[in-house]
Amino acid sequence: MDPVEKDLRERLAKVGRQIFAEGLTHGASGNISARVPGTNKCVIKPSGYSFADLEPHHFIVVDIDTRKVLEGKEKPSIETPFHTKLYKHWPEAGGVVHVHPHYSTILSIIGEEIIPMGIEITEAPALAKGIPVAKFAPPGTDELADNLVEAMREHVAALMPHHGITTIGKTIEEAATNSRMVEFLAKLHYEVMLVGKPHPLREDILKGLVERAKQKGLLV
Repeated sequence: MDPVEKDLRERLAKVGRQIFAEGLTHGASGNISARVPGTNKCVIKPSGYSFADLEPHHFIVVDIDTRKVLEGKEKPSIETPFHTKLYKHWPEAGGVVHVHPHYSTILSIIGEEIIPMGIEITEAPALAKGIPVAKFAPPGTDELADNLVEAMREHVAALMPHHGITTIGKTIEEAATNSRMVEFLAKLHYEVMLVGKPHPLREDILKGLVERAKQKGLLV
């Protein structure tokens, strides 16, 4: 096996288990993938597997342009369409994470866009650009993929109505960090709404965070 692909498989399995342990998803829900650098291929979680049980050999290789399975005998994730379309739209993206965290899902159901607030957002500064809500479409459809790409044209994360969140990054680790911070911000947003109205950080601070993300070489 190509050493680059071997490394991606190992990193995907590690990130998947971490995400599950942190409670960002449950059962066999959610999916993750990583682009093979310099190619039109991505390594993606197969359908039906829990993040908790992922091993490097479970992942399959898919052609980003055709969605054809190039390596592996398992059925590709039902959400392969939006993974591949995000890679096409974001040439610098190296990882995609889709999970169903509790507070993010609550806000997605009521169509509440997450406000970039709280100093903790510095841990994932690209999120200062905002976290929009995509239009609803059934899972696994091209309509869902198109709606998600439209919402994420200028953003590294989006809420999916009744369906959780999707984040991207230059690496799978960066995409996972963005997912963790989205859920943190969703919980913060939810709790602020219990006592008042959420307010974003000052515009100059948000612009500074976006610049920091660029300086750190993050996807933004």
